[in-house]
This record gives sequence, structure tokens and C-alpha cells, in this order.
Amino acid sequence: MLLDDVMPRWDRRSIHRIPAENPPAVLFAAVEEVTWREVPVFRALLTLRGLGRRVESNAPILDWFAANGFRRIGRTDDEVVVVATQAMRRGSQAQTPSRVDSFRQFSEPGCIKIATNFVTADGFLITETRVLGTDARARRLFGVYWVVIRAGSGVIRRVWLHAIRSRARAAVATR
Repeated sequence: MLLDDVMPRWDRRSIHRIPAENPPAVLFAAVEEVTWREVPVFRALLTLRGLGRRVESNAPILDWFAANGFRRIGRTDDEVVVVATQAMRRGSQAQTPSRVDSFRQFSEPGCIKIATNFVTADGFLITETRVLGTDARARRLFGVYWVVIRAGSGVIRRVWLHAIRSRARAAVATR
């Protein structure tokens, strides 16, 4: 799994899955194309969290993430990986590297590294998010944050997966 190459170690992780009968190519087209309009709960929770800016409801979600510091760092036939770095204190640098080896080696103190994938396996569409703090303080701060956001993050992931599966089914049905 490409995610294992990108982030072999982590402090926190979350995995969600949904049965998905479509071929990987159709599912990954849906991953790339699903829009905010299809996942309104996601948009509302991000707005509550303070990350939400007005976004065009027809804009693909992954495009918004790319415009806000996340990078699509890897893609295979059955997996896409998106990564980001985030400063946990003022003055820390959080430029997200664009290559797997650079991301894996990133260690600027006071930051967290986030890697999320979508992968197909055994009839499921799965998303996993891994988070790694670059120092003890970043790990502690994120640990507190994780307690607060974990339930909402799980809701977001499940709703997002359902929207992807629905878009994939609709794409197959219109062929």
C-alpha cells in the first residue's frame, strides 16, 4: 500500500470503509470528482471547525484541499494518497513536500504530518488517515485536538465514502 511508503509510522489513525462494487477506475474517478454539494454534512462540519471558507458547491472536494495546502502525492490503480503538514505553533514551517521521500523525511519541529488515502480492497472502498507529530509538543497538542474532533471526523469520512459510492454507481448507471 502506497500509504505505508508515505507514512510508515503514526501517532493517530482512523480507518473507515464501505462496500463498493464498482471497478477501481470508476471509484477513483468519483473520489476525484465528488463535490461539496454531494457531502453537505462535511462542508458544515468544516465550517464549524473554522476551516470552512465559502466554496463553490459544485467544486470537487479534493481540489479544495489542494488549494488549501494538501497535495496528491501518489496514485496507483487502486489507491490515491493526499498529504499535508500543519504547524502546531507560531514560527514553525509547514510547507508540504511534493515527493514521497521528502514528505517521509519532513521533521520541522512543531508540526504534524497528515496522510490520507482512498484504496480499494476486497470489494470495499477504504479511507485511512494517519497523523504524526514531529516533536513531543506537537503530539500532545494534536492528541488533545484529536479527542475533540475524532467523532466529527468519523462522520465526515463515512458521509464522504457514501457520496463517492453514490457518484460511482450513478456513473455506471448512465453508461
